[in-house]
Amino acid sequence: MRNLQWIPNLPFNLNPIMDITDTLVSKPNDPNPMRLPTDITHISVHHSAVEGSTIESYARYHVLTKGWFHIGYHMVIKGDQAFQTNDILTFSYHTASNNAHSVSVSISGDLSKRTLSEIERNILYGVILTYMSIFNIPIDNVLGHNEFPGQATSCPSIDMQKVRSDIATLQMTLKQQETWEAKLNKVSQIGNQINYMNNLIKVGKDDNNARWAVDQQMKLYEIMKAQKLLP
Repeated sequence: MRNLQWIPNLPFNLNPIMDITDTLVSKPNDPNPMRLPTDITHISVHHSAVEGSTIESYARYHVLTKGWFHIGYHMVIKGDQAFQTNDILTFSYHTASNNAHSVSVSISGDLSKRTLSEIERNILYGVILTYMSIFNIPIDNVLGHNEFPGQATSCPSIDMQKVRSDIATLQMTLKQQETWEAKLNKVSQIGNQINYMNNLIKVGKDDNNARWAVDQQMKLYEIMKAQKLLP
């Protein structure tokens, strides 16, 4: 899955995700097969623990020093931009013993020494919500690196309880927005149908189609009259 796009109706403006996977160093002949979407059940949140480094430097360290086949992260947040750095079905190394069933996102920076900026937090939430939508991941499976079993690390050095609480609130907002848009779509359909019936009446005058259209609108008239929307 390459060239990811944000899920619709996010309540904040984000730059489009940039897929830079092909620009990063990697090794050929990866023995790990691509995963199936149904394999992905968890999201692992990281920070790079270093300020000022580049995504390219993370990739070189992971591949050339640690001997991995790809950069460990599937997505990296740097400043005001989200970068896709792997096909999100790629088996990559980021959370020991949990890589087969998790997809990762990392914030570039040392969050043990500073807080998330507002734009970084918005992008993080956008990534998480997009992952959750693609893989149908429940909120309880959105974990910081250190929340997975057997992880001796402080990464990602942010309050994951707040992250999950905020994500739950955003999910509710998105659901309400989807409901509103569904209502608007139905209202539009009603208007189009009325216009269609009015055209049948105008063109047919008193033929069967026109009579049918009048009968249908008379039913609507009685409903609207009962609701005191018409005299």
